[in-house]
Amino acid sequence: MTNKQVEKLMSVLLGISGFLIVMGAIFRLQHWLNGNLIMYIGFMGSFIFSSFEINRLKKIIKVLEKDTPGND
Repeated sequence: MTNKQVEKLMSVLLGISGFLIVMGAIFRLQHWLNGNLIMYIGFMGSFIFSSFEINRLKKIIKVLEKDTPGND
């Protein structure tokens, strides 16, 4: 996968996680069923996807620091 495709995929996955968090909160406020479950799934997805994104960005930063002249 190219870097642009990975960025787009991560933004979509994080957007879905955010949507689940908001919908779970609305379900909880309305006292509808499974509000906690929806919200927890959103939080776990957000945590997992953001962890992958942070690791990916750390690798990119290391490559950029290595390629920058003057950093000995």
